[in-house]
Amino acid sequence: MKKEFRDKDNVFIHFYKSCKYSLSGLFTSIKTERSLHLLLLACAFVIVMCLILEVSVQDIIIISMLAVFLFAMELMNTAIEHTVDMVTKEYHPLAKKAKDCGSAASFVIAVLAIIVVVYIFLSYII
Repeated sequence: MKKEFRDKDNVFIHFYKSCKYSLSGLFTSIKTERSLHLLLLACAFVIVMCLILEVSVQDIIIISMLAVFLFAMELMNTAIEHTVDMVTKEYHPLAKKAKDCGSAASFVIAVLAIIVVVYIFLSYII
């Protein structure tokens, strides 16, 4: 008996759809999330500074990895916030904890990124 064709049976169609959903989430978040706007603005500033200071490829890779990691963490924080908002609109201590922990994770990565970028830039200035 011949098996009926389904999208989930085709790895390429599944991969295409996964990429489509991921990009949809990415572009929606970039359009609507202020924290991502600020992060992209900060990244633009860092790129300009890298060009002005003629930062090495190795240092640019380090800075880029931190920026991507921070961006991914901000997307996770956004997902946490939207999920909590979907579950409850009322104040609840556990909802606050979930949102605060997601925010703290982004904050920790942001502090690390700032320290590393300042250290790298100072090595080229001094």
